[in-house]
Amino acid sequence: MSGEEIRLTADFTPSGGAWNAATQTWTPGIVPVTGPWNLASKSGLEGLPGPLVPYLWTMTTIDLGGLELDKETFFPVGSTIQDPGIYGNTSETTPAMAVIDMITDKLIDPSEVIDFAYLYSNNGSMYGMLGNADDETTIVMGQYRFMTGNSNLTYPAMMRTEVSTSFSSGEPTAASKLYCYRIVQPWVDGDTTTITVPAARFYLTGVRDQEDDKVYMMRLKRSYELDQTQS
Repeated sequence: MSGEEIRLTADFTPSGGAWNAATQTWTPGIVPVTGPWNLASKSGLEGLPGPLVPYLWTMTTIDLGGLELDKETFFPVGSTIQDPGIYGNTSETTPAMAVIDMITDKLIDPSEVIDFAYLYSNNGSMYGMLGNADDETTIVMGQYRFMTGNSNLTYPAMMRTEVSTSFSSGEPTAASKLYCYRIVQPWVDGDTTTITVPAARFYLTGVRDQEDDKVYMMRLKRSYELDQTQS
């Protein structure tokens, strides 16, 4: 393979909000929601009856239309997530959160990712892994982080990373667009919790190159089929 090395970039604004456990609602926090962040909640998690589970998410895209015009495939090589700043959770009882960063070549439903993110700490399964029907090859880049606070320190609401794991497939893609997601699920337990999320940037490095016509056509067919679905 003798293609051209390229680096793709996706930028995300900061966000934040306050989750009221009594009313089960969000209100914008001190950090303004300056971008397309969604303050959401989900009920009926598999095997977990109880109150709504709050989460925040946003999505942006990377255009690969230029590669499609040249009948080229993108071969991922590596990725970096930059998020200098502070993740905050003011919960007095459960100051923790899960942060899921993903780049996919199909639209996904963030609430489904929350299903597995919420269960991940309990059952060891994550989106695209065994235990769900989602195709792991659609996950060009995936990283899961679990963060907690420490009441014995000066800033107990400041989250510190306890677990950081990758679930990237690194699979080549002929898609015309990549979908970049940030999904944050705070742990809350009966109190009002203020969440802060810093700005972030994804770097995705790889190679653009042409493949055998038959292989490329199969990738195009798969990309078209994926565009017709969301999961």
